[in-house]
Amino acid sequence: MRMRTLSLLLMLLPLALIAINGNAGEYGFQFLQISADPIAAALAGNGIYGTNYAGAFLHNPAANLTDERHSVSINHTLWLQDSNYTQILYSNGNRKSHFGLAGRVLDEGEIDALDDTATLIGNYHPLDANLLVNFAYRLFPDHLLGINAGLLYEKLDTASSYGLNADLGYVFLTPITNAIFFASLKNMGFTSKMDEESIKLPLTWETGLGYSYAFKDCNLFAQAALNKAQDTDVRGNFAAEVALHQMLKLRVGYKQNYDEEGLTAGIGISLKNIDVDYGWTAFSDRLNDTHTFGITYNF
Repeated sequence: MRMRTLSLLLMLLPLALIAINGNAGEYGFQFLQISADPIAAALAGNGIYGTNYAGAFLHNPAANLTDERHSVSINHTLWLQDSNYTQILYSNGNRKSHFGLAGRVLDEGEIDALDDTATLIGNYHPLDANLLVNFAYRLFPDHLLGINAGLLYEKLDTASSYGLNADLGYVFLTPITNAIFFASLKNMGFTSKMDEESIKLPLTWETGLGYSYAFKDCNLFAQAALNKAQDTDVRGNFAAEVALHQMLKLRVGYKQNYDEEGLTAGIGISLKNIDVDYGWTAFSDRLNDTHTFGITYNF
């Protein structure tokens, strides 16, 4: 009965948020779709399975149940132009349940303010922020369910908006050894108006398959996923990782049907309780590539 009640609550909350979100207007809070940690960035913006890490619950709220983890992580992304994306994470899980916290801020630097005649009249400093809590529970041995809920803030020039966001994630450990199916519905919620105009969150669904294989001192994992936001076509994410002696991890990925992004890659080094990771994402010629750095302490 307790499991059924929990499942029902987790399902009804996102449905209510979807209903509210459906009446919104212009799209905003696009920073929610940016991978702000180096592992996800290197794995085509995903990588929830086979390389369990502190921020996996941001991509699928049930992901951190696949391994036991107690860690704190700080990540920083040198984003497009002069933008900087910083993320702080806490992850505490034991395969039965998981509790996580995340704080992420996108600082877009100073932007010129122009009047109707394109005359420079000053500058402004846009800012996006999100504080989020995660809870995940193993409902049955092979069925994992998780939910994220958070507070949103977005500031442009003199206008700002507040909101609530939620994500729902599911992971199924299939009868095929080391193979999983996963699905998520992200960026549900509602926001206040900005300059009397309604703002819609980039509601996104995702589903995919992951598989891992171990031989001697080497672990290999591969993953393929499809996703679609309300303002995009269906897109693909393909990624692979090779872990050598659990100390060195080499990662590569590819984003299919994205407007500007394509190849991704990265590296991870583990020394005792410390993980150091780097992720790179290639953009089109008219935009700069992005670089993400992170450090994690496991306790």
